[in-house]
Parts: sequence; C-alpha cells; structure tokens
Amino acid sequence: MDIMKQVYKKPTSQGIIAHTAHLNLYDKYGSMAYGVILQIIPEPELAQAVLVDLFTSPQLKTLAEIPVHTPGELIRLARSKAIAAKPMCDASPLSAHKSNPNDSPEKLIFDLSFCQGYTLEAIAERLQLSPTNVLKSFYRYFKHLRSS
Repeated sequence: MDIMKQVYKKPTSQGIIAHTAHLNLYDKYGSMAYGVILQIIPEPELAQAVLVDLFTSPQLKTLAEIPVHTPGELIRLARSKAIAAKPMCDASPLSAHKSNPNDSPEKLIFDLSFCQGYTLEAIAERLQLSPTNVLKSFYRYFKHLRSS
C-alpha cells in the first residue's frame, strides 16, 4: 500500500494552473499548430503525436506567461518539433525534393526552408542562387501572400 502512495502524487495547485494554461493555449492555437505540423509531416497519426508532444512540453510554460508573442513562438516551436520528428527516410536530399510543377520558385524556396528545414545557404548552393536571391525570393513570396 505504501508503494501506491509513493507512485500516485496529488496534483499541486501549480500543476493544475499549468495544465489549465496549456489547455487554453490548445483551445486558442491548436488548429494553427496542427496545420503547421501537417505541412511538414503529412501523416496525420504522426502529426497528432507531435501536436500532443507540443502541448505537453515544458516550453509552453513561458508561452502561457507571456501571451504577447504566443502565436509566433508557438509556430516556431511546432515547426522545430515537427522537423525533429520527421521520419529520416522522408528527409530526402535537397536535389531530390519533388515540388508541384505549378509552384513558383518562391514557393519552392519557402517550402524547402520552412517545411523541410534547409538552411538558406544549402538552398542557395543547391539551386545555384546567391543567398541574397534566396532572401529576395522569400520577400516576393511573403509579399504575394499578403496581397492574396
């Protein structure tokens, strides 16, 4: 009986508050985070596991305390967790990346950077562009998104 008492710990008031804060963040931003994760990992089961990992991670404590930067920080955290959880067999070399033929070069560069996690230098080297041109492509892509 003593073993059971040691294993089961009553939740503390701080633990309940943290859990409630995480649930509030999930209610507000869960669908946005899931969309980001699905862009990187198109497998729903794995994407859901990453989403659970995201909303149970200790990094959310700081997001709940400082709500001003929450959406951007949550997107960054979701992206990093999704890239880390992405299956290695899916992480093909940049030169073998398949894109939609209707995609603009700007969209391809954004996808390679945001969804696949390649650095600007790697993208520039593989696509034989200067880093400045890669950054200009980002600018044009964001400008296009804002005007749409």
